[in-house]
Amino acid sequence: MAEDFRSIPDPSAPPPAPPSGRARTLLPRRLADIVCLPSRRVAPHERWMVADVLETMLPSADSSLRAKVALRLADQAEAPAGLVRRLALDEYEIAEPLLSRARALTDFDMMEIARKTERRHRLALARRERLSEVVAAALCASGDVEVISAVLRNDGAHLALETVEFLVHEAADDENLARLLIKRAELRPAQALTLFWACGHDQRRMILDRFAASRAILQDAASDVFPLAARQEERDPAVDAALVYIDRRQRDRRAAELSRYQSLEGLIEHAARNGLGMEARTEMATLSAIGQDLTNRMLDDFGGEPLSVLAKATGLSREHLVMMVELGGRTDAPLRIQQAVRVFDTLSVDKAQTVLRYWNWVIGRTGAG
Repeated sequence: MAEDFRSIPDPSAPPPAPPSGRARTLLPRRLADIVCLPSRRVAPHERWMVADVLETMLPSADSSLRAKVALRLADQAEAPAGLVRRLALDEYEIAEPLLSRARALTDFDMMEIARKTERRHRLALARRERLSEVVAAALCASGDVEVISAVLRNDGAHLALETVEFLVHEAADDENLARLLIKRAELRPAQALTLFWACGHDQRRMILDRFAASRAILQDAASDVFPLAARQEERDPAVDAALVYIDRRQRDRRAAELSRYQSLEGLIEHAARNGLGMEARTEMATLSAIGQDLTNRMLDDFGGEPLSVLAKATGLSREHLVMMVELGGRTDAPLRIQQAVRVFDTLSVDKAQTVLRYWNWVIGRTGAG
């Protein structure tokens, strides 16, 4: 009997896949179809059971299947959490839909992703519609400027106090970060006025415009406390310090009566003719009722803005401000004068005093010079 030609294998055809290989390809697809069914088609406990099996098989599944599952689960409110987490840790092209919008990702999942994955994963998380404080903290902890910038631009991101403190430190070396941080609602005046010293002119003006607050409400509240505190035999250091911050007067009048320069203006005019030595610096601090460390920092600062605050707070004229800026003898004095005058002309006395006294309190407490 002749052999049936159909049973003779074609030597040029690829060998058929072994049954186990076909099963390995087919089973994950079947399971994925079930997991991705809408909630009306499959009960939650059934979906989770299938997802547990699928999760063990996904690492060896082809990338197109993983991408398909990730895309379909991204908009599914009842997506299995473990499966979503595994896919969100996958390569970026697969994980992106889940990172951007999956509601099944928990804060813990996103914190883990922020620690373990690459920049593109973190950027996708940073741009989500909403970020909790703990997730924002995990993303910022990476120190990646691009990721931090994305978090700061995200109006749906919530920043904890500790995160803002960390970002104040990071923004000290990056003007773009400083600009973004200054706009955040979470930034407190104390943090902004600390950041001031590391910022350029434009950022400094933004800080003063937004955070130089009036003390009128404090002055009204404490109006009857001043005479009461003055009559007390035993002074309370905490009350005295608070009243110094609130008081409308900035200059030390008693010091002016004892000074050989007679006034802060007289000292500045003398320094303009004879130079600003240590004795004159010390006298300036005394007459202005601020610490020596703060006085030195303002005089030695790269910009003219701090001296504008001093001049406005103490009632100096624009001419005396220009003299102070010129005392440093720097080659960029014309630019510093321009910057200083711009701030001087837009800052009120009350707000300037608030800023000056805050700096004096912080620098005096920390000893920073």
